[in-house]
Amino acid sequence: MQRPPAIAIVSFHSGAGKTTLLEGVIRVLSRRGYKVCAIKHSAHNETRDAGKDTCRLREAGAVASALLRADGSLEVRSRGADLSSAMDAVSRFNPDIVLCEGFKDSGLPKIAIIDHNSAPSLQLQSVVAFACRDVVPPAGGIACLPCDPTAVAEFIVDRFLELGHKGVLVDRYGRRILGIRMSLTQKCNLNCIYCHHEGEKSPSGEMFTDEVLRILRLARDLGIRRIKFTGGEPLLRRDLGGIIAYSCSLGFDDVGVTTNGQLLRERALELYEAGLRRINVSLPSIDAGAYRSITGGDLGSVIDGLEAVRVLGMHVKINTIIMRGINDSAVDDLIEFARRNSSMLQIIELEDLNLDKGFFERYHTDLSEIEQMLSEAAESVVERGEMNRRRVYVVRGLPIEVVRPVNNPAFCAGCTRIRITSDGRIKPCLMRDDLLFDLLGGIKSGWTDAQLKTLFMSAVAVREPFYR
Repeated sequence: MQRPPAIAIVSFHSGAGKTTLLEGVIRVLSRRGYKVCAIKHSAHNETRDAGKDTCRLREAGAVASALLRADGSLEVRSRGADLSSAMDAVSRFNPDIVLCEGFKDSGLPKIAIIDHNSAPSLQLQSVVAFACRDVVPPAGGIACLPCDPTAVAEFIVDRFLELGHKGVLVDRYGRRILGIRMSLTQKCNLNCIYCHHEGEKSPSGEMFTDEVLRILRLARDLGIRRIKFTGGEPLLRRDLGGIIAYSCSLGFDDVGVTTNGQLLRERALELYEAGLRRINVSLPSIDAGAYRSITGGDLGSVIDGLEAVRVLGMHVKINTIIMRGINDSAVDDLIEFARRNSSMLQIIELEDLNLDKGFFERYHTDLSEIEQMLSEAAESVVERGEMNRRRVYVVRGLPIEVVRPVNNPAFCAGCTRIRITSDGRIKPCLMRDDLLFDLLGGIKSGWTDAQLKTLFMSAVAVREPFYR
């Protein structure tokens, strides 16, 4: 039996209005024609049918008892039930979605109500949105909604219900494909010693602008919500502004760029006017000498670029690959720099991919000590439900993510991204180059949109976690 999507409404204290919000959301969704089931968590263990026939039947050994009344209402009671069995029970009514009240410790995607009485130390898993009641929401790149039934219902429709109508791609491990990471070029104006070239080894060329735009349209038709443009260095593409503008016109929820920042100052306004609001800047060191030895580039150009996008109001995430003996001792300085110059910091584990022989063994370091330090220093901790279940540590007001992909089955299990190489091939997994689907070849051969979408679906069908 296939389960419908499910989401939990949670709060950090009783009396926050979970039931009121849930009741309103159900009314809005029902009026729009969606079939909703609800499950409520209770901390109390009273037996409401004590002494009744249904209770006596369970006491006699029945695993569950059901009372079907003349008016068609059904009441089911069981022993040893959990959330999974409750989901199985309501799924038999074929709902479009199951809305749960409570279940704060479950793995369900969660909308968390935030108000003035919320605990200052927030530790929740799988938060996809905050419903805020007259407070500034916690930082961390998580959607923030007013605590209003209509707004919350619209979010649920967009993230959990409309996806089904768009034919969202799902692999055989149940992982939805929500984002694409598209390399626009393998040309670069730096020579970073740690670069994995997005898993590409011998690209055969680059896509033309019209080919990129067609792939973007196909991806949006297939329910893809997020697009991130990478390289090489994507700012070397003179058509990047037009590509971003077209992406925004297609209605992607999130359009982003990852750059080394060398050309950011001169192109910031152009990209902002094209619609770009989110940018990742790779920054392995804030020491000018160390930066030059790692990348061959000029740190001052990056700092000028960060200032240019900060003035424009872009959301800036600094990406830092941590390497033993190179930059692992400068994390505190990096945090302070990022706090002044960005919206967020992402600390990333070095991956053994396209590196010089022996480099990984020499410079790889486990990030557990850094993550423990962040956990102890954090004012709040939230887990992002749709982003590989990454934890966001807010330290001195700065949201910090730690990305630990190496030998990490949980990271792979939460992957919702697929890749397009610079030469137009679908790459289901960064770490593998034996599963490539020649999308650009199909375009050049005159394939129809339907044929190209079938190729997308074929790539998703063979997708599997690298670490299991």
